[in-house]
Amino acid sequence: MTFGILGPVCVRVGGQQLGALSGKQSAVLASLLLSVNTTVSRDCLIASLWANPPSSAVPNLHTYVAQLRKALPTGTRLFTRGPGYLLQAGTEEVDLLTFDQEIRLARLEAERGEAEAAVERFERALALWRGQPAEGTPLEGDLLARVTEVEERRTQARLDYAEVKLVLGPRQEIIEDLRRLLAEQPLRERAWYLLILALARAGQRDKALDAYRRARDVLVAELGVEPGKDLQQLQAMVLGGDLPPTVPGPRAGGICQLPPDIADFVGRRGELSAAIKALRLGRGKATTSATAGTAGTAGTPTPATVPLCVISGQGGVGKTALAVHIAHHVRRDFPDGQLYINLRGGENRPTDPEEALGRFLRALGVDSATDPAGLDQRAELYRGTLANGRYLVVLDDAADEGQLYPLLPGTPGCAVLITSRHRLTALPAARTIDLPVMPSGEALELLRHLIGADRAAEAPSDADMLVRLCGGLPLAVRIAGAKLAARPHEGLDQLVIRLSDTRSRLDQLSHGSQAVRASLAVGYQGLTSPARRLFRLLGLLEASDFAAWAAAALLDIPHAEAEDLIGELVEVRLLDVAGRDPSGQARFRFHDLTRVYARECAEADEPENEQSAAVRRALGAWLALTRQAHVRLCGGDYRLLHGRSPLWSPGSEIVELHLRDPLAWVDAERAGVVAAVGQCASLGLDELCWELASSAMHLFETRCFYDEWRVTQQTALSCVRDAGNLRGEAAVLNGLGGLFLAQDENLRGGEVLEDSLRLFAKVGDWYGHALALVNMAELHRVEGRYPAALACYGEAADGLAEAGDRGSEIAVLRGIGQIHFNQGRHAAARPYIERAVEQAGSVGDVRARQFARILLGEIQLAQDEPAAAEQSFAQALTFFADLGFPRGTAYASLGLASAKLALRLFGDAEHLLGEALATYRSVDERLGEARVLFVWAELHRSRRRLDEAATVLETVVAICQGIPAPRRQGLALRALGDVRREAGDLAAAIGAWQKASTVLETISPSECEEIAVLLERHANQVH
Repeated sequence: MTFGILGPVCVRVGGQQLGALSGKQSAVLASLLLSVNTTVSRDCLIASLWANPPSSAVPNLHTYVAQLRKALPTGTRLFTRGPGYLLQAGTEEVDLLTFDQEIRLARLEAERGEAEAAVERFERALALWRGQPAEGTPLEGDLLARVTEVEERRTQARLDYAEVKLVLGPRQEIIEDLRRLLAEQPLRERAWYLLILALARAGQRDKALDAYRRARDVLVAELGVEPGKDLQQLQAMVLGGDLPPTVPGPRAGGICQLPPDIADFVGRRGELSAAIKALRLGRGKATTSATAGTAGTAGTPTPATVPLCVISGQGGVGKTALAVHIAHHVRRDFPDGQLYINLRGGENRPTDPEEALGRFLRALGVDSATDPAGLDQRAELYRGTLANGRYLVVLDDAADEGQLYPLLPGTPGCAVLITSRHRLTALPAARTIDLPVMPSGEALELLRHLIGADRAAEAPSDADMLVRLCGGLPLAVRIAGAKLAARPHEGLDQLVIRLSDTRSRLDQLSHGSQAVRASLAVGYQGLTSPARRLFRLLGLLEASDFAAWAAAALLDIPHAEAEDLIGELVEVRLLDVAGRDPSGQARFRFHDLTRVYARECAEADEPENEQSAAVRRALGAWLALTRQAHVRLCGGDYRLLHGRSPLWSPGSEIVELHLRDPLAWVDAERAGVVAAVGQCASLGLDELCWELASSAMHLFETRCFYDEWRVTQQTALSCVRDAGNLRGEAAVLNGLGGLFLAQDENLRGGEVLEDSLRLFAKVGDWYGHALALVNMAELHRVEGRYPAALACYGEAADGLAEAGDRGSEIAVLRGIGQIHFNQGRHAAARPYIERAVEQAGSVGDVRARQFARILLGEIQLAQDEPAAAEQSFAQALTFFADLGFPRGTAYASLGLASAKLALRLFGDAEHLLGEALATYRSVDERLGEARVLFVWAELHRSRRRLDEAATVLETVVAICQGIPAPRRQGLALRALGDVRREAGDLAAAIGAWQKASTVLETISPSECEEIAVLLERHANQVH
């Protein structure tokens, strides 16, 4: 009876093959044959049968083993050994054992110089292969890994065979075999070496040098590294015509357990280069003392002199592919062997270190009969076995440092390459590579490799979209590519459409044994129960990133507890650290596909009422914190309407951590607030929606975040209108009115403010009505309708006083003072502005105080107090610059420039005007731009650059006419007339004055009278 695993699994009795086994029976037999004469644990067999074992895995396994025993001939030595099974067979009974023995003997013959005998033995061994190992058997998990190890042994045998045949002389068949091998695995440096040597010995020097160039191109393009020293030296020898007498290669008897290299590996050049450099630190000679490797026990190894490289990253990001790729590239640096094991650290039952050591020892040739029991004893034997050698140990998917310590060699001739979802920061002197998702360019290159460059080029926009929908996750891109490759009749656009539906995206990202969902599930299942629940609930939030307080609100737990749970999610790469906010607090985000999975888990495992309650708490926390930021910015609960929304109390710790600087809060949460307002709207939480939008309004205004201001107000407006919430609608319309005024959209501002006033009156909210009146008064003032503005300010003052809103009263005082100032009544204006400065200081509204101080500076300038004005403007500028308020900074810079101009400090004035103009243009504030240009024209005029002054003033007139800003337009026309007169063009001057008089006639009688005097004085001169 014989068993075959080097091809389809088969059993032969008397030369006749038994009937085919079922898929699972074949998989069980394949697993046993790959570890023949060694007990295979139940867990290992289960991992070989299922990537995601069902709950019935154990009884199902018992059934498959029982069926297998019945199918096998009588006398088959298949035994139960503890919680596992043992298949015993002789070397001649299993083709894999025969292959391994023949290869080992062939290498010994080659070492003794018996090349012809070695060639014959290599040929007999390679002839045993009938196809891929276990071909036709469904390969999962551990079984797939073991099969790839066997395939790698065959590749090494092919290379050794080629090397020995070269000793007998160059033959074209060797060259063709090596070319076929390199077509499959182009990054094999040893194969390139042998090909170049074979070509050179065959007298094909040009082809040998061309092969070197191709080898270098591949290595540089794919790995970002130059060929190794051996290849470079061979090229030099070929150039010099002096070929080496022998072939350097891995030492005879060297083992390789590495899975096959990835033929279509792309990108990751920086990570490849860093890892190769780290591992090559161990290329020196191994310690000669035989006891060096046994100095430490399993718990206390001495790895400090052993190069360690850890590749960490989320599931599906390509850690294993990268590690295997690196390991193959550095194989020649570790000629005694390359050990590999999948430690299954992300699964519920990680590989036990004692079991891993047993597998390594068997691979190293230690007889299972002499393999000691116990972790410490095995670790000592393992390190002793490696002590005088140069081995690379690849530990894939490690759970933690405790699992790793027993598996670390103790001597510097060895090196260790580790992959893990965890960061493993406790490993001594390890070089850690944190593997991110693929950049879009590399992900697109991978897709092209999978589906063909021509197919990708036919639909470039769809290819780009596919990569984006996969989030740059290599596993997702590979699955998408595999699906497309399997369906050549389908267009890329069809898969794009299917992936665009987030509810079915993970269903689509599954092909064969690969699935993004399964990869994510590994990390999720390893979490504690509270962390799993947090993961699910975080998936329900629409915000792209968030701080730990959001987790505290979702679970209704203390902040410190929430931070610990988030740390657990970050540790297993189910959350990424998105950076830190200006207050120094960490922010977190999901990968797009991880968010989809989290939401799936929530919808499957969280009752709807629990989902709703958690999301409401989080949205209530956004409102509470946004409102508190507004209070801290404005000195109190001023200019802010409240609704009936329940708030989640964030607690003093969260408030102090995040709201020490309220504008830092809005910098960090601007996108979060927009997303939260949108989520409120989608859930129909109209009251919470308008309150949050209104609470953020003045924060957005201060930072000039006009897009966020507009989006939140418009979203809230649709929501409250759908709900028939009239008070909410009035509040949002007032917010939109303020936005339109800030962006010089006065016509639209007037329309929405009229509607806001009407609705506030309808619902009887007179405080809201007063707030809207303040905005309406501002509109009248800007457009020069001073009587209407004063009437609105007066009516608003009554409502604000009744509500106790002293903060909004400051805006009334400032507005009335501004009207007096605009009409030339400087003495009347000053008390209002001084009261505004004083009241803003008393309520703690530092922003309003500095705005009032700027107006005071303008009055001081008009009253010929330039030094006092300079001080007022400088104080405001310092404050606004520290606050990070662009409009305030520009406003103060403009005022200070005016003071410098009055003091004839022209250089300082020009510098300040340049800064103010750049700021106003950056926030697209046209009125501010016009005001800066007006003063710049004054600067040109003071320097007697009259043509430049006239050109600038014409620009100001055009801007103010378009806004419209009639008073500013009239003042610019008046100044343009003055400049024309000074330039000697009196006719043009009178024309400009006449236009100015027409514009100012109804809005500023005092300034209009001044122009009338000018016109009368110069009328006769024209005639």
